[in-house]
Amino acid sequence: MVMRLSKLYGKQIYNTKGYYVGYVDEVLIDIDQGRGKVLALVLPGEKVGVPYDRVTAIGDIVLVKAKED
Repeated sequence: MVMRLSKLYGKQIYNTKGYYVGYVDEVLIDIDQGRGKVLALVLPGEKVGVPYDRVTAIGDIVLVKAKED
C-alpha cells in the first residue's frame, strides 16, 4: 500500500480496545536503508511515538494494537 505521509498528519489514533490514544503529529522514518521505512507515529508533546508495527489499520482513523493489561 502506498500513502502520502501528509495524509497521516492529524488522523486520530484509537486502540483495539476502543480507547482514544491521540492524533498523529509526526511520523518517524528510517532513511538509512534507502527506502524510508516508517518507524513510529508520534503524538503531540511526546518524544517517542506508537511503534508502527502496532498499527493494524489506517483509514478514517489509525487503529493500533492495545497494550496487554
